[in-house]
Amino acid sequence: MGFRKLELKYIDDAVELAMKEYKNECINNKQLLVKNYRAKLRELIVDIFSSKYGLLAIQDEELVGYLVFWGGFQGQFGNVKGSFSPLFGSAFGGRNRKKTASLLFEYVSKLMIKDGIFSFAICKYAHDKEIIESFILNGFGIRCSDAIKKLTNLDEAKINSGCRYEEISYEKSSELLNLINGLSKHMNGSPIYMPASYLTADEFAVKCEERKNRFFAAYNDNRPVGYIEVCEKAETFISEDEEVLNICGTYVEEQYRNSTVAQELLLFTIKKLSDEGLKYLGVDCETLNPTALRFWTKYFEAYTYSFVRRIDERIIEI
Repeated sequence: MGFRKLELKYIDDAVELAMKEYKNECINNKQLLVKNYRAKLRELIVDIFSSKYGLLAIQDEELVGYLVFWGGFQGQFGNVKGSFSPLFGSAFGGRNRKKTASLLFEYVSKLMIKDGIFSFAICKYAHDKEIIESFILNGFGIRCSDAIKKLTNLDEAKINSGCRYEEISYEKSSELLNLINGLSKHMNGSPIYMPASYLTADEFAVKCEERKNRFFAAYNDNRPVGYIEVCEKAETFISEDEEVLNICGTYVEEQYRNSTVAQELLLFTIKKLSDEGLKYLGVDCETLNPTALRFWTKYFEAYTYSFVRRIDERIIEI
């Protein structure tokens, strides 16, 4: 197996490798959209092939894998420069996919370390056991996940908690500020330790005006005790599909987490969106947030995991 710089003449082969991985995920995840994404993948792969941080794996003059990062982000998961390989940024084939993935990371990371990049994030399909094992054995840990739910054959939402649920306009979402900052506090704490800033009322108002996202809220005695935020913005080419909207923020006050409030709020949101004709609802969550992980995996099925590795920057001193 040899390794070469990225060349556009291999685009068609790269797209076919990427499509093969996507089709395999569709076989293993019945919630996922089944579509021909070749044109979209081609556009995305052509773009990322302009990155300086990537290599092709060639065996018997055939492309058997590629790995590409966008890189040089300052302050990614710490005080170092970082990088990210999105879902379309890699694909692996050949007789030994695990070895291909491992060797590509070995050679690509060597190039990136020279430029002072010490943090690596790679998004891959959640049911690709070969590649998951390869990256975990290369020192990566899973940090976050994208999941999806097909909005068909839905159960009726049963309200047992005594709360009421409604959608509120982003212009009137200021009443959710304490919940928004409650989520930040939760993310900052153990065992997540993910720095999240607290917002002032003015900052939250500006953010809402810029994003124009939708908010669904749970109320107890006219006081908001939980919310779900839904947006069009997406993390993967699948969640960018026009048939998908995405949950981008959720928080329920701690004293209500052992009740049915979160479940009822989610089912209310799903029913409202389904009645409008939405086909799929996505969510991305930090897998290092056990509260979120336990909740979302009851209703959604993961189709990606993001793997992260931080290299000890003292290595350049040796």
